[in-house]
Amino acid sequence: MIFYNKPRAYQKARFFRKKFDKRSFYYSLKNTIITVMKILYVISSTETGGAEKALCQLAMSMQKNGHTVRILCLKPFGSVAKKIQKEGISIISLSKLKFPGRTIKKIKREIISFKPDIVHAMLFRAITYTRMACAGLPVKLITTPHFNLSKKSIFHRWIDFLLKGVDALTIAESRSTADYLVNRQHYPKNKVFFLPNSVDKTRFYQDENIRNSMREKQQFSRENFVFLCVARLSPEKNPLILLQAFRNVLRTCPNSKLVYVGEGEERAKLEKYIQLNNMQKSVLLAGEQKDINDWLNMADAFVLPSLEESLPLALLEALSVGLPCLVSNEGDMPLWVEHGQNGYVCQAEDMTLLSCFMKELSSNADLKGKMAEKSLRKATSIGDSFQQYHQIYQQVSTNSFHVKTN
Repeated sequence: MIFYNKPRAYQKARFFRKKFDKRSFYYSLKNTIITVMKILYVISSTETGGAEKALCQLAMSMQKNGHTVRILCLKPFGSVAKKIQKEGISIISLSKLKFPGRTIKKIKREIISFKPDIVHAMLFRAITYTRMACAGLPVKLITTPHFNLSKKSIFHRWIDFLLKGVDALTIAESRSTADYLVNRQHYPKNKVFFLPNSVDKTRFYQDENIRNSMREKQQFSRENFVFLCVARLSPEKNPLILLQAFRNVLRTCPNSKLVYVGEGEERAKLEKYIQLNNMQKSVLLAGEQKDINDWLNMADAFVLPSLEESLPLALLEALSVGLPCLVSNEGDMPLWVEHGQNGYVCQAEDMTLLSCFMKELSSNADLKGKMAEKSLRKATSIGDSFQQYHQIYQQVSTNSFHVKTN
């Protein structure tokens, strides 16, 4: 049974009860109607990263719910784009358009031709260009930063301040981002909604068999304490500081190992440092990997000393696997890692303190076990944002979404 509300959207109702009366029939009809929409996503890149992975999972979830999904990417296709294509989702790269003006016009043409019910932009450049493209069009724009705006330049913050009025809704994935947008960028409170990232619990879980298999594959013994960093090898993720801290760890804990899962422009610098300090046998630059859950299970602790963060998806995945976490006090990471409980928190550039925490954790098996249990308990509070996004899209498209403010 199909109900038409407008040319591009229709509604379905399915009934699973075999026996019902008129009252239960109308009640069931009212509560099972689902609006099928067209959703256009715009993102700056599709390289491996938290925002890109979140987009991939969200787009796949929307497609499974029957929505028509299309994605625009400002840069050349990365590894995430390939996964999106395998799922049969339409994705277009705008990388050949070298000038911002042409890119904005192309986004506008895609909006006019695709006629989406919702446009959802992620990451700074994509948000900025999409806001300009949507200006003057009767379209509902949702933005999700996935970055720490306070770390941007004054010029970028000024541009964001001028264009924020185009948004129908801003969904902040961290409390720190939501607070900054409202208090410093003066976003209207009723247009900022806090919705943290979520993790697919069917893909990220603790498994001893995977741990043993991965350790055997990488030729790590049970005596090796493995620190794992899952992040791009880029300056904002601070990989060199972690490498320097690990060098201090090796002096007292020679059985320790450090593994980087990720790729980026800092690789050459890290390789040079590893070679100069004869750390080739203790440090593994694994590059981009598909089965992150396997690598997390192989590790004993997760480390992420980023210089800037909002709420990294990799941290939530590490908690779901039950890893003690050592992180910097950026974004919402201190809210998920309680200092001394399920990990440690320190300043991003405090290499000495970071190395001390790494030494303490690698030399105390009981402490590591207690922190692992608390990480698993902490992971139980990670919600399912995909279903919430589904509801938000429907309500924003019908102007029925309201943010409760205090």
